[in-house]
Amino acid sequence: MSEINKTEAVVLSKIDFGDTSNIISIFTKDFGKISAIIKGVKKNRNGKGGIIDPPNYLQIIFYNKSSRDVQLITGAEIVAHYPKIKQDLEKLKFSYAVLELLKKIMPEHEPNHKIFRGTVRVMELLEKGEEASAQIFGRFYMFFLKESGYEIQIDKCSSCGKVIKSSDNLSYNFESGILCGDCGQGYPQSFVISMELFNYLKSLKTNQKINNPGKNVTDLSLLFMEKFTKYHIPGFQGIQTFQILR
Repeated sequence: MSEINKTEAVVLSKIDFGDTSNIISIFTKDFGKISAIIKGVKKNRNGKGGIIDPPNYLQIIFYNKSSRDVQLITGAEIVAHYPKIKQDLEKLKFSYAVLELLKKIMPEHEPNHKIFRGTVRVMELLEKGEEASAQIFGRFYMFFLKESGYEIQIDKCSSCGKVIKSSDNLSYNFESGILCGDCGQGYPQSFVISMELFNYLKSLKTNQKINNPGKNVTDLSLLFMEKFTKYHIPGFQGIQTFQILR
């Protein structure tokens, strides 16, 4: 038996289905990630583009049937459609990177209110543009890994337990964690952590303000987090959005 449900959702992706319908992947507040079909989709009257375009934030009504892989959406209204993100390639790139992480890593049908709220918040911050898009995304990535059970520990040496200082000769082993200069010699090195990179990663994790870190360190931080994610999550092949939207 189908149940009629109302919830909030962020559109992750959509594909055409027939002449007037779409199948979409959405991350919902109360039901987690689901696939759904919406029939007779048309442009809305307010010039905001397609109602179900990524990364729109919606209020939806849908028939939920546990035995069905694709649910049926019967109503959808826009809560936020983020026009500034859609008009700016840099913002669009990082918003799509957020959606890609959710689509690839979040399990089906498992709600996570904290990650849902974080997703809506990161879109709001990208829309406002008061901070560089790479930094906004970096904070979300750190938060997302933590809430998904893959927190990046950088506070203490994973071998001796010494509190890490940015002046240490640091390295990171993806199996054991961050290593001080003394302990790093006894482990295979997965990633060199410079003083600048350490300070940047710590700022992302603690949600502190970052003043002009430079493109090199922001790029290195994303590479580091991608490699970390690849190591710990089977099947994750990196964020393809970065390869497409350079």
